[in-house]
Amino acid sequence: MNKELELELVKKYPNILRDYGGDMMKTCMHWGMECDDGWYDLLNSLLKKLDYLSNHSGVQVVADQIKEKFGTLRFYYSTIAKSDLNLDPVVDEIISDVVSSAERRSAYVCEKSGKDGVLCSRIGWLKTLSKEEADKEGYVPTDPNTAKYWDNFNNKSLENEK
Repeated sequence: MNKELELELVKKYPNILRDYGGDMMKTCMHWGMECDDGWYDLLNSLLKKLDYLSNHSGVQVVADQIKEKFGTLRFYYSTIAKSDLNLDPVVDEIISDVVSSAERRSAYVCEKSGKDGVLCSRIGWLKTLSKEEADKEGYVPTDPNTAKYWDNFNNKSLENEK
């Protein structure tokens, strides 16, 4: 993700992203958010929910690593109790559900543009992309039905140009 967008998120959610740019021997957040700009809104929404939970539950969520892997978002985190009390298992489960939901949603959001996307591949690499971005980068949908739909769409566009 571009540095300006990353710093915007760090400014909004300093407690969750407290390790951003930290020592590479201690945190994977040293490398920042290892995904493209299209997931900014998705990450912003996720961090907003985690920040709310942190502020209302006595549990602090800390991002350990944020990246794209196998075409979708991966958000690794730690939870820290803000008091001597043990972590509430229900709160822990809610946090896990919120993170899992964002990770699943990333399979439908173009990592480059933020528009609707599908899982695509190119020479063994996976990325969630919109049709436009997939065409630019030489990716094809992994779902054969989507590939057929896109091919039909391309053929109709060519016919309209004649």
